[in-house]
Amino acid sequence: MKLPVLWMTPLFGFISTPAIAAGGDPRWWVAPGQTDDYAWVGLIIFFLIILLVAHLYARFDRYTEHKATGTPLRTTIPVMLTVALAYELMPALGHFSILLPGALLLTAIARDFMLWWRPLDEEAVR
Repeated sequence: MKLPVLWMTPLFGFISTPAIAAGGDPRWWVAPGQTDDYAWVGLIIFFLIILLVAHLYARFDRYTEHKATGTPLRTTIPVMLTVALAYELMPALGHFSILLPGALLLTAIARDFMLWWRPLDEEAVR
């Protein structure tokens, strides 16, 4: 014996729909061969969030680059932010050796040291 829809709603709480209670398909189910609109909306929102994170990071990176002009770590700080963002967005990078970000940071520190040691060489390049 099937229970009426009105009795099923309190039993299932917020996950119940009239389609489930009536024995039909839920509204989020998509038959084979049809377009899944919820999936497309979810993908668009996902990519917009990634774009927003990259945009905000780029603005922050540019801000730190302008604020770091003339400081001893003008290259190292943006490189550290880039490495941190890469590890946050792609957790699979954690499986790689720590030597990769270490080499990047040491290269940035070496560049900052050379810019500090001979500041006139930077102006000659521009």
